[in-house]
Amino acid sequence: MQRLPDFGLLLIYFIILIVAVSAIAVFSTLIGVLIVAAAFAIVLMPAQRYLGLKMRAGISAAIITTLVAVFIVVAFYVTAVVIINDSGFFLNMIESITAWLNSLLFNIKAEEISGTFAVSSDVFLEILEKTEDWSLELLSMAPQIIMKTFILFLSMYLFLVLGDNIHLDFISIMPRSVMPSIKIFEKSIVDMLYAVFNVHIVVAFIVFIASFPVFYILGYDHILFFAVLSTVLALIPVLGPVVMIAFLALYAISISDWQGLIIIIAIAWPLLCAIPDWWIRPFLMGKRTKISGVIMFIAFFGGIMAMGVVGFIIGPVIVALVIACYRIIIAGHVIPADPVPRDSGS
Repeated sequence: MQRLPDFGLLLIYFIILIVAVSAIAVFSTLIGVLIVAAAFAIVLMPAQRYLGLKMRAGISAAIITTLVAVFIVVAFYVTAVVIINDSGFFLNMIESITAWLNSLLFNIKAEEISGTFAVSSDVFLEILEKTEDWSLELLSMAPQIIMKTFILFLSMYLFLVLGDNIHLDFISIMPRSVMPSIKIFEKSIVDMLYAVFNVHIVVAFIVFIASFPVFYILGYDHILFFAVLSTVLALIPVLGPVVMIAFLALYAISISDWQGLIIIIAIAWPLLCAIPDWWIRPFLMGKRTKISGVIMFIAFFGGIMAMGVVGFIIGPVIVALVIACYRIIIAGHVIPADPVPRDSGS
């Protein structure tokens, strides 16, 4: 007769389940932060292992976490300073586009009526009011944002220090029969995260470098502003660069800069939009993950639409897991071909 599980063991499992569910419910607002921290830790784990050979794990994890934190903070600070300093120029561009659209919609010349600029002024007043409201809302959320950022880096530090031990503990309780499947899952997730982080950094860096000669030739000045804006938008696959090119094209039309429009279409669009998004990004993604660039784009946008900013990471990971499941199923049902019978020569 099969022995029933011990009642005490079942009780322990039940208590563990209750604690796990309670922890998820209480810390549900931090799940996204923990996922991002774990993703960073997985990508940075090779550096942690390398430095761990030369110093204590805690010190190497602290160094890596500090460097990442400084890089992110400096990047955000520089981006904010550049955009704020050139916000007046950016608003003038929007005002020029708005005035042109007004004159186009009402089929009148902008210089013949001051109402055109009155309409655009109203639009900008509304934009400024909404921007002010958004800024106040952001300031009210500042303590929460700071706390989540602090938890993000602390969690990343802990994952770097304890990640290998957690992995070994998890592997140790897995039956040998499922280890090949576990390896497929691990490889899919790690490859996908490396591709997501590394590819985005490479593409954004390429766009940043290419922006300087492009906007110098365009002749609109404020080259650093355009370079930073292009780099930020390059982090959004497909949609970001298209928005940038469309905005520049509208501005060139609004000021009747036909030479600039030709430069935007013939030089800016290929170098800042088409080549990075249609060739470099899919090539680098597929090289590491062996996944079609189309599937990657669906994973990005599907994840963002379903889960917000965190979906930028979770979406591709879920796609990697689905593909891993497919590979596991196929590998488990491969039937070896029967050997071709030899002619007996009878």
